Amino acid sequence: MSKNNLSVRQELAALYRILDMYGMTDLANQCAAARSSENKNIYLVHQYGMFYDEITASSLIEIDNNGKPKDPKSPWLNDGCINLCKWIFNTREDVNYYVHGHSEDVMAVGGTEEGLQYFSQAAVYLNHLIEYIDYDFTEDDEYGEKFKSIIKKNDILITRNHGYYTLGKTAAEAFFRAYYLEQACSVQIKNLSMKLTPRPIDKQKAEYHWQHMSKSNDYNYDGKTEWSALLRKLDREKINYKL
Repeated sequence: MSKNNLSVRQELAALYRILDMYGMTDLANQCAAARSSENKNIYLVHQYGMFYDEITASSLIEIDNNGKPKDPKSPWLNDGCINLCKWIFNTREDVNYYVHGHSEDVMAVGGTEEGLQYFSQAAVYLNHLIEYIDYDFTEDDEYGEKFKSIIKKNDILITRNHGYYTLGKTAAEAFFRAYYLEQACSVQIKNLSMKLTPRPIDKQKAEYHWQHMSKSNDYNYDGKTEWSALLRKLDREKINYKL
């Protein structure tokens, strides 16, 4: 294994462990994946049935851009995760990582006609990146084509009644978008559950704020600010992810 590909494996394993650390899991379901740094048509996925806190760099499995494992003796893989690799990585050459989550709060917000509203700063970060799709549990070819047509133009996709997908050039960016999407949905649910008069941020003001925030040198909206600290935390508490 080359040094470059080991780095991608360790980064993806770290992403899984960090998602677990912040409670962003659903037993053995959900997934994250990465593009190989050696071959853009090779992707790394986890073994189905492993919990996020078990995943290590060496446990990750390589598949090709048709979703076939490089090793014919490969263990059981999540077919949904394989579909996502084909749909996302084959469509978006600029994307190297994705996170797919089944957050209850995102499912709840995605299950409304209104979707995510501007109740938080996190919603201001993300709303311009988001699109929605009605989920089809069969995930047939027709659904796959629809998914690809939407993900081609958007970095976050909420599947109504199912979950979400966040894309990133880096593991840090995919995590940042997942973390703050869950936060934004949680804030919205709490706000509306109080049965008081809601005061969301005006949409035009939110868009104006984002234009200024995105140009600021005071913060990074790609997860870069926090990622090194998250890795240091992992190295202190769960360094076996690198194995």
